[in-house]
Amino acid sequence: MEIDHPYASMFEPATYRISIMGTLDKSCSESCGGMKIEHDIVLDEYPVTILTGLLTDQAALIGVINTLYDVGCPLISVECVEAQQPR
Repeated sequence: MEIDHPYASMFEPATYRISIMGTLDKSCSESCGGMKIEHDIVLDEYPVTILTGLLTDQAALIGVINTLYDVGCPLISVECVEAQQPR
């Protein structure tokens, strides 16, 4: 079975945006693949952390997700915001 993904690849760099419930300290950026960490409030009440950055491949993405899991951060969303064309 072949799956066609014209602009996404598991093995190419891509920019990802990960949203989690709660507030993650900005000093955790290095352990999260160097992703930029920003904070927001949703529904005028709930703190949310948004991590954005270029990761080398989906293995690096899984590493960041595992790090967030290890420190107890509930995921809201993971999205690829910009994929590089496969070589």
